[in-house]
Amino acid sequence: MAKPPSPPGKPRRGGAGTSWWVIFGSLAVSLAVGGALLVEFRSGPIVAGLVALSLYGFLTVGLPRLFQGKAGAELPSPPVLDPEDDDPRHALLVEAHQHIMVLRAAIPIVPLNVGHVLDALARHGLTILDTVASHPEKLNHILRFFTYYLPATADLVSDRLKLEAHAGQARLQEIDHTLGRLKEAFASFERAVVEPDLASVDLDMELLDRALKDDLAPR
Repeated sequence: MAKPPSPPGKPRRGGAGTSWWVIFGSLAVSLAVGGALLVEFRSGPIVAGLVALSLYGFLTVGLPRLFQGKAGAELPSPPVLDPEDDDPRHALLVEAHQHIMVLRAAIPIVPLNVGHVLDALARHGLTILDTVASHPEKLNHILRFFTYYLPATADLVSDRLKLEAHAGQARLQEIDHTLGRLKEAFASFERAVVEPDLASVDLDMELLDRALKDDLAPR
């Protein structure tokens, strides 16, 4: 039905995860700034050195973390679905993958705390999708994840992006609260496909079903 996901490629990096071109480029900029302070402004060598060192630290550590914050760590690749597969469940998994892509695309757009929630939702979703693609017999047990929870979550995220420019803060916070509750539901569905003992998982999902019924109702 599907092939296992391929491991994501990793760029060559140096130090604590910063690419070499960033390190050398930052070093050159820092030395240039330090030299300018020393020559043009006649700052002392200690002051020029401290400024250059601080700038180097910001460029190699602080700045990459600012860009890394919203995007989060790289997610695993989705399972590869065979386009010639005539199993009716194939279309359901393809649609699920599209919904997960909606979540991933919104991560760098929303506020940082919401991006972390979407990152977790996407990770849970990919784990569930990968597991069901490899073990189709597990689909029926969590069918409502694919037919209700995941589509509703993608729609809610799309609505948040549309409302962010003109909706009140209270409404956005309400949506964010619901996304947090959905993260719990996604985690429960993930446990349902990876853990053999499903009794506690079933109870968790039943409670979440009741709690989320009103949250996801049309407004």
